[in-house]
Amino acid sequence: MKEETQIDRFLPDLKSIKIFHWLHEIELRKLLIISTILHYDEEEIIINQGDVGNHIYAVIKGEVEVSVRDKNDQKVVICSIGEGEIFGEAAIFLASKRTANIVCTKETTVIQISRQDLIYFFKTHPHAGNKLLMLIVLSLLEKLRHANEDLVLEKQPAVDFGQAADLIQEFIQETGRPPKSPE
Repeated sequence: MKEETQIDRFLPDLKSIKIFHWLHEIELRKLLIISTILHYDEEEIIINQGDVGNHIYAVIKGEVEVSVRDKNDQKVVICSIGEGEIFGEAAIFLASKRTANIVCTKETTVIQISRQDLIYFFKTHPHAGNKLLMLIVLSLLEKLRHANEDLVLEKQPAVDFGQAADLIQEFIQETGRPPKSPE
């Protein structure tokens, strides 16, 4: 990981990040002041599952993979997060353990903001803070909706037992046709 020293050059990139899109340029400049821009190499770890975190991240360039370790300590990939998307937003609301691993799938640049700095931003810039907070909540709700959809798909049977019943009926029905004889 390498920290960027010239963060002003990333101002145009912030508009492409969903949660920052509605902020005015002056609000974005003030947000940059409390932010850190970090560059990661491919396969570099940003977040470890189980660590306590207090930062929110947004992908400026690149892509990260979200994965968890199951009860058998096997890696389960949840999703990928690309340019313009955020992760770690739960850390703004809770000082709890991270629920997933975040690993770069290619060279990645992120903006990182700590909980304390973001709360300061909310207090000192309430109009921008309210917009930002609303967009963070909407992002969390979108992720919850996708998780619910995944759970529904996971609980659906892989076999259509209606089709299986038809097949079984076909096997047990007496058709009256003798088997074909070899010619």
